[in-house]
Amino acid sequence: MEDKDLKDFQDWIKKMQDDADDWVIYLVYQSKKNGKTYSGAMRWLNKNKPDLPGKFTASPSEVVANVVRSIYEEAVIKVRNEGLDKEVDNDD
Repeated sequence: MEDKDLKDFQDWIKKMQDDADDWVIYLVYQSKKNGKTYSGAMRWLNKNKPDLPGKFTASPSEVVANVVRSIYEEAVIKVRNEGLDKEVDNDD
């Protein structure tokens, strides 16, 4: 193998890491748009989060599936924190 192959692989890893952050932001946006409320947004995210296979052997494809689930879980945390940081409406 050439050194370029390893560099390409390292670039791919970096791109995946950067893309994961972008997907979290996108999912937060979509969840709030579709869920209408913060709790609805969290339900939307949990409903759309992919399931893991019943037998997890940590193959590369299963690990990628777990990464996708982690992206959804990070989006849930961001939505929850955003909702919890809102000021209380004292008019209620």
